[in-house]
Amino acid sequence: MILIVYYSVARWEEERIADALRNMGVAFDMIDISREPIEVGGSFWSRYQIAIQRSVSRSAALESSAALEGSGVRVINSSISTAISQSKIWCLSILSRSGIPVPRSYASFGAEAIRRSAEAIGYPLVYKPSQGSWGRLISMARDPEELQAITSHREAIGPQAIYGLIQEYVRKPGRDIRATVIGEEVIPIYRINKRHWITNTARGAEAAPAPRDPELIEISIKAAKALGLEIAGIDIFEHPEKGYVVNEANPVPEFKNVARVTGIDIGRLIAEYAVAQLKR
Repeated sequence: MILIVYYSVARWEEERIADALRNMGVAFDMIDISREPIEVGGSFWSRYQIAIQRSVSRSAALESSAALEGSGVRVINSSISTAISQSKIWCLSILSRSGIPVPRSYASFGAEAIRRSAEAIGYPLVYKPSQGSWGRLISMARDPEELQAITSHREAIGPQAIYGLIQEYVRKPGRDIRATVIGEEVIPIYRINKRHWITNTARGAEAAPAPRDPELIEISIKAAKALGLEIAGIDIFEHPEKGYVVNEANPVPEFKNVARVTGIDIGRLIAEYAVAQLKR
């Protein structure tokens, strides 16, 4: 039996996965982990062979995956791969170690480290927290004064708020690429924003289908495998000198816009992938 895990609200994406499983005649349950406790090591949960993690809460996704695994459930994606992908520093470090190109980045844990990172990388630069999603707290600094102001704000929040990445500002062609990976299947789209350098669709970017360039497909699958992700949203920049570079990975990707602009039933692909794992 398959379990779909969500937190508080089953979004459009979770409903599409459920619809696909229902149409395939597959037994499944959905669980709102804001309401249902998970007994670690409890036998109740072991009746589920596969869980599809779809929690919108980053911490709930990570912790509930670990708890389910402690009860013998195989979770897509695993807690380890989720933890790695949620940290931008871990993510880029493992991608780089695997030979996958990433933007030039410095892990920085204090004001002096940030200042020295900026000296090495130059301006403009991007300063982002190691943890976060939907483009929150990602800032551009065009000179040392702007960077000092951003750093001071982060210091006022708390010591860990200052942990993050100082990255080169990649001069993108007004877009980036979100590659949705499901096993060996890759569905790429462009996220286009001509008005702002941040290209999250949650921040106003438009979605459009992207060509299935073999090099793009290859780097997307390599990145997902390097991180241990079976289902992933891989964010890729078209770097003017380096070509494709992987910037981030999302272990619980939203796919409403991907399905809308490509016409591909992503929920069905995820359901079929999970069912295929049942048979192994």
